[in-house]
Amino acid sequence: METHDPPKSSPLWKVVFVLILGTFAMGNAKFSIIPLVPTIAADLQISNQAVLDSVFAYFWGGFAGAPILALLFRNWNKPKILALLSLWCFLGNILSSFAHNAETLYWLRWFSSIPHAAFMAFATLLICEIAPPQKRGLYLGIILLGISLSTLFVVPFNTLIGMQHGWEISFRFVALLDLLIFILVLDLLPKNLNPTISTTIAQQLSGLKNPQVWQLYVLGLCIITCATAAWSFGIATINHASPLNMPFKVTLLGILGLGFIIGQIIGGLAADKNVHAAIGINTAYTLLVLICLIASLPNYHIGIMAIFLLSISFATINIMMQIRLLDFPSTSLYLIMCCFNACIQLGNFLGSWLSEVAQHSHQSTQTMMVYTLPLSLLALFIWWYLDHQRIKKPQSKFPSS
Repeated sequence: METHDPPKSSPLWKVVFVLILGTFAMGNAKFSIIPLVPTIAADLQISNQAVLDSVFAYFWGGFAGAPILALLFRNWNKPKILALLSLWCFLGNILSSFAHNAETLYWLRWFSSIPHAAFMAFATLLICEIAPPQKRGLYLGIILLGISLSTLFVVPFNTLIGMQHGWEISFRFVALLDLLIFILVLDLLPKNLNPTISTTIAQQLSGLKNPQVWQLYVLGLCIITCATAAWSFGIATINHASPLNMPFKVTLLGILGLGFIIGQIIGGLAADKNVHAAIGINTAYTLLVLICLIASLPNYHIGIMAIFLLSISFATINIMMQIRLLDFPSTSLYLIMCCFNACIQLGNFLGSWLSEVAQHSHQSTQTMMVYTLPLSLLALFIWWYLDHQRIKKPQSKFPSS
């Protein structure tokens, strides 16, 4: 059936506005702490590694929380879920500003991150529920621009505020954004665009019995891990060859954000055309970039290019995989989508960890190749297997309006 873009006065554009700000706040919470690691370490009189451990804790909290929240909220409508998760983020970030030692910071960052992946999953489900069916990828890419915009604008601002007036102020600014999202979700999001489908825990878990779901999870996890590892390794290698000052570190985050923007636009458009083929092309692209660019480090210009190109890969695979997963039964989508967003958190952690391990090895570049190339090849093999088997995709039961 032919569909048309809703007019700008329709609920769709209100949802787009709120969700862009929501992903904006999530990106700010996730990335703002990274440039402030030395500042926090000096203030709390702990090591940089102790602060980095709290960064990793943020990844773990989101990974663990998303599947649990999917089951707990399985019969809630999406605006109600997003409101609660925004409030949770506010509490976690405001409490983080009062951390007084490494252990407190670690656990408060872990607590803060629990709603992160779930928020992204339910934001995806909400925008795809009301967007025109043939433009779901495009609208998903639009709302995820909030993450990119946060790395381009607010993260540098937050870093400057944290360095000049104390890192606690940065966390409180993040918390205020979360509180704003909570208010906007309550005021602007339509409450019942489609009736919530009542499901049991068994029905939610039944979606994970499909082997295609796990194959797609592994494929996405491999690409996300490789992209995260490569850009983390690239930044560290450049810094080792020529130590970076703080303004340049912030600039690198801006380059990362620019790559996200391009990837989200490309990924959204490609996902709406032929999502299966687009996933395969992106997987091959990631493999090519890894071979060409990691091998060329520590060349300064090549390193910058690696960060940029791999951030494109990260953004595109995120959108493509989520659009692909919408093909599975709607009774399981809360859990399926939350688990994939948990995979993103896990990929961020694994990539960062692999980068650290490679940096401490005697032959760091070769070690990075050994870690990332097999993962890229595994992702390419999984895509080939799905294509070769020509498994008929399950008929989508996702609401079309």
